[in-house]
Amino acid sequence: MMTSYTIQMASKISGVGVHTIRAWEKRYKALVPNRDSSGHRTYTKTDIEKLMLLSELCLLGYTISKVAKIEIPDLKILLKDLGKTEESIDSPEFNLIKEKPTVDASASINILLFALRTYKLDVINQELSKIKTLISARDLALNIIRPMFLVLKELVLNGSFVASQEETVLKLLCFHSGHALYRQNERRDRHGINVLVVGLDGNTNDLELVIVGLLCNHYGFNYSFMGPSISHEALSDSIDFLSVNLLILSAQNSNSSQTFVEKTLAKVSSNVEIVFNGKLDINQDKIGIKRFKKFINLEDFDDYLSKKL
Repeated sequence: MMTSYTIQMASKISGVGVHTIRAWEKRYKALVPNRDSSGHRTYTKTDIEKLMLLSELCLLGYTISKVAKIEIPDLKILLKDLGKTEESIDSPEFNLIKEKPTVDASASINILLFALRTYKLDVINQELSKIKTLISARDLALNIIRPMFLVLKELVLNGSFVASQEETVLKLLCFHSGHALYRQNERRDRHGINVLVVGLDGNTNDLELVIVGLLCNHYGFNYSFMGPSISHEALSDSIDFLSVNLLILSAQNSNSSQTFVEKTLAKVSSNVEIVFNGKLDINQDKIGIKRFKKFINLEDFDDYLSKKL
């Protein structure tokens, strides 16, 4: 009897996210999975091998739309043309389907928070270096980086950390988050949604923007990351140049968010959806734009992104 795998198992073994697998099937017909008696998708070892080959090709520069319908032997030929050896392509990584290493994020965050409170930078650096390669961009954003950022703010507020310590930890978190953002960004696929992630003029906290970027990364959006501060004039030019249809704004430290959004809306095409992520008040009644959405917490924002697929 042929072994079958659930979508969660296929994702864990192949390294391709569940949402990405569904998108590759729905939009690009990369796979046609079977269904069990309950209607749930099931995958064969051949399906998982193809997922791994597609993922490798996307990492090396192909877009999923170009390779989704290519059969496995021809996918291997493309990899050889890109410099992959026959041994590496036919290795157990592709044929024997061994599970990739897993990590307990809850155990790691406990280690990281203890190291943070005791200002053990070497431990933080070592643990982040390990875990960022073993968990999804979403888990890194929501279950590792954000809890550390919140505890860091508490340590600063209660006087346990001075400004230089806060800056050092923030730089370390930004480095590892940014590295994960860049590394995993190479594997994004295209959903026909061009996302621009920016901070409002005057916003100085780029770590929270990186967290937002990691969530966009996890769901496979074609996104651009403009950093923590931008004027509305530069933002308007960027939207046009990048053909943006989803704009994500963050304004944790800006005091002019209402005016900024109004000015931006006045210059942005009506087919651009705008999402505001932040704690500052925005009078949506005054703005009066149905395509404008506001989220205070990352859980709601994450749910919104997952439903865009």
